[in-house]
Amino acid sequence: MKPIPFVSARLTPKALSAGLIGFIILVCISLILATAWQMKQSAAERLSAAEMGVTNIVSAAEQQAQDTVRQADNKLRDLVERVESDGIDRPQRLRLHKLMSRDVAIMKGIQGLFIYDEYGNWVTNSFSLDDATKNNSDRDYFIYHRENRDTSIHIGSIIKSRTTGEMIIPVSRRIQHGDGSFAGVALATIPVSYFQSFFERMAVDDKGVIFLALDNGDLLARRPTIGALMMTNISKGEIFSRYLPQGDKGTAILTSVVDGIKRIYAYRRLQGLPIVTAAGLSYESVFASWWTYAYRSFVIVGLIISALVVLGVVLYGQVQKLLKAERQLNIARGELEVLAQTDSLTGIANRRCFDVALKRAEVHSRRNGERAGLILLDIDWFKQYNDTYGHVVGDECLKKVARLIQANTNRSSDLVARYGGEEFVILLPDTDQAGTLGVAEAIRSAIFKAGIEHSASPLGVVSISAGVLSTGFSEGQSGAESLVEVDRLLYRAKSLGRNRVGVE
Repeated sequence: MKPIPFVSARLTPKALSAGLIGFIILVCISLILATAWQMKQSAAERLSAAEMGVTNIVSAAEQQAQDTVRQADNKLRDLVERVESDGIDRPQRLRLHKLMSRDVAIMKGIQGLFIYDEYGNWVTNSFSLDDATKNNSDRDYFIYHRENRDTSIHIGSIIKSRTTGEMIIPVSRRIQHGDGSFAGVALATIPVSYFQSFFERMAVDDKGVIFLALDNGDLLARRPTIGALMMTNISKGEIFSRYLPQGDKGTAILTSVVDGIKRIYAYRRLQGLPIVTAAGLSYESVFASWWTYAYRSFVIVGLIISALVVLGVVLYGQVQKLLKAERQLNIARGELEVLAQTDSLTGIANRRCFDVALKRAEVHSRRNGERAGLILLDIDWFKQYNDTYGHVVGDECLKKVARLIQANTNRSSDLVARYGGEEFVILLPDTDQAGTLGVAEAIRSAIFKAGIEHSASPLGVVSISAGVLSTGFSEGQSGAESLVEVDRLLYRAKSLGRNRVGVE
């Protein structure tokens, strides 16, 4: 199976280091983004749960207010009908007193029932007939009914009861004469404490809030209660100024105009009544446990990222050490390769290197039809030289001869190698017989003229003998056969008296 280039290709050291760093960064960023997304989802779920919870609280508060006000209104309808039908003479007042007293005793949330004549005098009530001399013509609800022909229910702002001293919410209806003129007011009072007590049972945090208010913003009841409840108007708050004009119910995150606390609110306008109920859970309380979870999660992520960074640094260091070791190994391998192809004494190519080069030249020649020159040379009477001067001096002689040979082979493609002992071989690619002979003569002449002392030689100086051949491997002659032939020519030169070049 053919390997996939991308998979099989080896990364460069720089790419490997960059890849490692990039991978660590990618893992860290992915971990941060995943945790941030999880935190966002968790926050959204918490917010949704808080909105649902506060909406349920508002629904319960709305139902309580609806039931209480509708109960009071039903009784007021009955009282208005009785007064308008039967009048308010003495016997009627007594019957109404008993009826209202009995009803207040069994109705939850109703503090008292009252009937006033057209001048505001107390006609009868659920408390006692002794209070009949009192007058309430100065109350806002009385003035409203006197000046408006509207016979529907009216809910007023908080007032202080003149009977009990409690804070109450007045719920009233207009009484009319047969001709439609104003005849008085029927009133039911609901103590603020009744709603306050109900609110206290709701699952709201310490900084949460529940309230009832008129649609003009006047507060009717609130948890937690405030001292200036009667005088507090929240119409400038965003629920009244921004959200209620757009719809009768909803949720919003707002900062209270009363206490400045940020809360998640649900609000609703009571159907058919001028009352708004709302509840809010403090933003701080809703997200308190979430923040604990978030801090813990980010601490864990931070520790993981720190561990990854430390691991990355360690791995990066190890990678750099491995790369350094690999570079040193490559250098050593290169040096070994050079040593494997270099003669340790003379510093020129050795027999192994020459054999490889000869095969390469043979292949090249067969493909392109080019000729190659071979020179095999030998130092004359070298055994006698060693016997006379010793092997150390003999080695120095070999080095000098090698340098002289190299000095007379100028092309970079020419190869000078030590063939063995005192023998040297030269490969001259793309060189004919005349060129090969010229190089051989130049080398022989240079060595002889160098005048290296050789007292055991008849010539008195070191000389060489050489065999020269220009071969065309494309003609069928192999490298080995060419070496045999040039060796024959070398010994021919020696047999003819040495210090000469043997050619065919």
